[in-house]
Amino acid sequence: MYKLIVTELAHQDLDKIVSYIAVELVNPIAATNFLDEVDKCYGFLKSNPWMYGKCQDKHLDNEGYRRAPIKNYLRVYKIDEEFKTVSVLRFFHGAQDYINLI
Repeated sequence: MYKLIVTELAHQDLDKIVSYIAVELVNPIAATNFLDEVDKCYGFLKSNPWMYGKCQDKHLDNEGYRRAPIKNYLRVYKIDEEFKTVSVLRFFHGAQDYINLI
């Protein structure tokens, strides 16, 4: 089992996404469903963080970044095998150029 570390930026990203879905799109049910998917993904990261793919950008791949898709969004994270930790760095919309935002 891995310890999950969620950065402040990732918390802020998630808050913005949920707020956008619930308030701007006026769809609180979809926001709740999205949070359920996020929680499910957190569970997968704790038990098997290798199940998600590497970032497709060569530089990010070399740095050890991986991405977990959740609906239209990506969660970017890194695994520290020595300390058995998974650090969730950011959430991005799938259409964003996350490669240049990390």
